Amino acid sequence: MEGAAGGWAGTGRRGTLALVLSAAIAGLPSGLCGQAAPAVEPSSDRTAVAVASADYTWTLLDLDGAPFRLDRYRGRVLVLNVWATWCAPCVRELASLERLAGSLADTDVAFLLVSPERPATVRRFLGRYGYELPAAVEDQRMPASFGLEAVPTTYVIDPGGRVVLVHRGAARWDTPAVRAFLRHLDR
Repeated sequence: MEGAAGGWAGTGRRGTLALVLSAAIAGLPSGLCGQAAPAVEPSSDRTAVAVASADYTWTLLDLDGAPFRLDRYRGRVLVLNVWATWCAPCVRELASLERLAGSLADTDVAFLLVSPERPATVRRFLGRYGYELPAAVEDQRMPASFGLEAVPTTYVIDPGGRVVLVHRGAARWDTPAVRAFLRHLDR
């Protein structure tokens, strides 16, 4: 599993948990919007422990159109999912993200869905399907430091602001391994 710096990233217990998490989502359906893609492999760069820092200066809009910065989540574990309503793989993974969030209600783990679409479009879509995950839209393009290549992409940011996991493509998130990984980060 290659880190953003081109080598093995993560050491000790956090690195071990990231490897377990990667193995847990390996083989699950994943892909870029509308395209079939190979299964996630633990040694692939599609799921990686990243050596990067979250850019908390990113400005977003809530679904009422009010601006806020990502620094609202500073000091918390954040599961940040970049998606779009028109992206079939993105939509397929929403239910598992919702179940994961519900199973972690007793923690300080935060979830945020971010779309490049208009607030009204996202609000209608989420309402139509009954999703209650917090959502926002881009007011500014996502900072290049995140390395977004396609949607869906999910980032896990630890309380220290480090991006500790990047997963490109859809996945099933409501697994014991993912819950254990997020609970460990929330300590």
